[in-house]
Amino acid sequence: MKKFVFELEKLLDLRKYEQDQAQIELGKAVQAEQKIQEGLDELARQYAATKKLSRGQTDFSAIAQAQQFYQFIKVQQEKLMNDMAMAKIVTEEKRALFNAAMQKHESIKKLKERQFAIFKDEQKKAEAKALDDIVTAKYN
Repeated sequence: MKKFVFELEKLLDLRKYEQDQAQIELGKAVQAEQKIQEGLDELARQYAATKKLSRGQTDFSAIAQAQQFYQFIKVQQEKLMNDMAMAKIVTEEKRALFNAAMQKHESIKKLKERQFAIFKDEQKKAEAKALDDIVTAKYN
């Protein structure tokens, strides 16, 4: 019996490698986005904690410090929001690259599957012909 050989196996391996690399890059971009979100969440917690501590304060110095901290949080929040917008753009670009790599890999993979199905059909036909020849030779 003949063994199935897919002539584009190296291309399939290359496309799989490209897909894996794109997936890794997408993962890194999503992770960076999550890290920024964690920073925003931490700022929100700090803001809430400071708000709770400054509630009912009568000391002007403490109130002024709280206001300065609120301003600091606002600046940090704006910076993180800008970073988040950039990270989302990068994530979408990486997602598009991953989808393209996945489609390329899948198209080659489907071609391999079709060629393997054709190969199996040819093998079955060859076996059937060989059996027919054996039966014909035996009874003739």
